[in-house]
Amino acid sequence: MQHFAAGGFEGASLRQIAADARTTHGLIRHHFGTKEDLWCAMVDDFVGQFEARHRPLLSKLGGADPVELLKGFVTNYIRVSAELPGVAKIIMNDCSEPGPRLDFVLERMMPIHKAIEPVFLAVQKRGLLRKHDPDSFFVFVVMLGAFPFALSGFTNAFYRKDITSKAGIRRHIDLVLRTLFDG
Repeated sequence: MQHFAAGGFEGASLRQIAADARTTHGLIRHHFGTKEDLWCAMVDDFVGQFEARHRPLLSKLGGADPVELLKGFVTNYIRVSAELPGVAKIIMNDCSEPGPRLDFVLERMMPIHKAIEPVFLAVQKRGLLRKHDPDSFFVFVVMLGAFPFALSGFTNAFYRKDITSKAGIRRHIDLVLRTLFDG
C-alpha cells in the first residue's frame, strides 16, 4: 500500500515492492500475477477491512436507531481511514480519472454504500440530516473522513495538533459528525 499510495499505480515498481518486502519479483508475480493484480488485491484488502469494521453495524439494520447506526458508520470509516491513510492517497492518485482502477474501487465500495443507504434515508426522513442525497453523503464521508489523514501535514498545520493521535482522531470524528448532521 505504501508504494501505491506514494506514487500511484504508475509510480509503483514491483521490483521495489519485492525488495522492501524482502522477497523476489518472481515470487510476487507467482502469487499475485501482474502489478494490476497486486493493486487489485491491495484494494480488496482495504475494502475488506472497512467491511469487517462495519459488519457489526450492518447486522443491526432494521433493529437499531438509524441515527446511531449512521453515526457509527461515519465513526468507523474515519477510524479505519486514520489507520490506513494510504487509502485516500490511492484514491487521489489512481481514481481521479475514469478508467479500470476507478471502476474497480467503485465496484468494491458500492456494496458498502448501498448497505448504508436505507439507514441514510431513514435518518433523512426524520429531518435530522442536512439536505444531502445518499451519493453526496457517501462522497462527503469519504472525503471529509479520510483525506485529512492522507494529508496529515497539511491538516496538522491548521489544527495545530496531531490528527493521527487518539485525541486528534476523536476531534476529527466530532467535527465531521457536526458538519454532516443537524442537531
